Amino acid sequence: MKIGYFALTEQGFALARRLNEQWPGKIFPKADLKQNIKSAWEAMDAIVCVMAAGIVVRHIGPLLRGKDKDPAVIVMDTRGQWVISLLSGHLGGANELAGRLAEVTGGRPVVTTATDVEGRVAFDEVAKKNQLLIENLPALKYVSGQLLDKGEARVVIDPFYIEETAEKTLYLRPQTLVLGVGCKKDMAPERMAGAFQAFAGKFLPDIRCIRAVATVDRKAGEAAIHALAEGLEVPLMIISRKMISHLDFESVPGGPLEYSPFVEKTLGVGSVAEASAYLAAKSMAGGGYETGRQFMEKETARLSIKKQKYEGITFAAAEIRQTIDL
Repeated sequence: MKIGYFALTEQGFALARRLNEQWPGKIFPKADLKQNIKSAWEAMDAIVCVMAAGIVVRHIGPLLRGKDKDPAVIVMDTRGQWVISLLSGHLGGANELAGRLAEVTGGRPVVTTATDVEGRVAFDEVAKKNQLLIENLPALKYVSGQLLDKGEARVVIDPFYIEETAEKTLYLRPQTLVLGVGCKKDMAPERMAGAFQAFAGKFLPDIRCIRAVATVDRKAGEAAIHALAEGLEVPLMIISRKMISHLDFESVPGGPLEYSPFVEKTLGVGSVAEASAYLAAKSMAGGGYETGRQFMEKETARLSIKKQKYEGITFAAAEIRQTIDL
């Protein structure tokens, strides 16, 4: 976490330096406070102000953009007796940071978010803790209100599920998908992009759930696959044919994998998109590439979308199995 420290007095700067020793960041000078806070707003994950809360409120007011965009803001007195989580308590991490800084100063963290006060689950905090994407932020307010009123609330944590009437359903999308890709030699990047758009439109409510793209080693040089991974801003994982040859197609969770005699004859393995997606997801989940029965003992990944064929292109998706911490 990148932290910016601000103060206005010598005592305040002394405390900022003390905090900086435990939680390293950048201590900004007293001069040009307004401009420095504005600069830190864009560059820092958290802003810690050792000064009166009113001064901070007046300076950050024009900078506010939304709870999913604003940095965490902490305000404390010059003795560090009260460490106030002022802004972005859950998504920005201000509540947690206030507690950490209070440990340094020996003071008390001040947290006013209603779900924390009432001891209710805060799903924006759940999202941050588990690296989940909040797809429809307006629904978060409704769900939180329902929980505070001891009412019913609907929260979906799934990369695929969607319903027709979703205004009051909160969707938290896990970034747990690996997209497996196969294609003919020298495939045009434009055709790959068009095929992916069709695939995503049918199967993926939010393409940000894709954590990586995977393909077999014989396709490692295909410009279209590289362009797809770059466009999604995710890494490209190359799976060796040896790894695929050791895989029991019938025992893959979510499978069995589809065996293609043509692919076997052309590339030496019976599957590209499905096998690459599954093995990459297994690897990212910490499952390794062991063979035999031991490989299948723990379901850390599963094939979620079986092979989909487009003109000279195949896609599949595997899911890294994730335990949600509430």
